[in-house]
Amino acid sequence: MPSSVLDFPFDWIHLIASTQVVATRCMLHSVTLNHPATGASTVSLHDVAAVGDIAPANMIANITLDPALFVIPTTLAFDCQCINGLYVLFNAAITAEDITVSYR
Repeated sequence: MPSSVLDFPFDWIHLIASTQVVATRCMLHSVTLNHPATGASTVSLHDVAAVGDIAPANMIANITLDPALFVIPTTLAFDCQCINGLYVLFNAAITAEDITVSYR
């Protein structure tokens, strides 16, 4: 029988604002939308080592946080490699939402 601690050794971070999750090579496992936004807004995930490196070419995903589109909570699986790091960028207009990012 698998052990969740040994077979799924992911770190996680709960976010309510833009954050550099990891500044080196990592693997993005999943993003969980925990609480609906008060209106439509976005969170983008970037394969970068620093916020100054953000560009369309290194965007992993652009997630629309719209309570009309998702049943909350919702987990989105990625299981993708990030060569440079992982930065989560919240749209400046966002209010009252939160996400959890699982990675290793």
